[in-house]
Amino acid sequence: DGGFANAKEFVTSFILNDLENKQLFYDSKTILQEVVQAAHKEVVYEIIDETGPEHDKNFIAKAYVEGMFEVTANGHTKKHAEQRAAYEALVYLKKHGQA
Repeated sequence: DGGFANAKEFVTSFILNDLENKQLFYDSKTILQEVVQAAHKEVVYEIIDETGPEHDKNFIAKAYVEGMFEVTANGHTKKHAEQRAAYEALVYLKKHGQA
């Protein structure tokens, strides 16, 4: 257990510096979970809206990190919307120097 500082350094060095280039979309929820747990926080996902016909749904997901921030993103499945919200949360953390 290296603590939050080591987790932050790892994420910044190996993940977030190239986040936009690597498009770590498919594993964003796992990465965000690890970062948030290192800060002894919890991330909660919630589907807050659903629009469109049955064959072409659009879901809006919110990722909320207790006491820190919340972001929203959309997708054509609930899972896709949550992954995009996690990705946006990682981008937020990078921009605000919290990861």
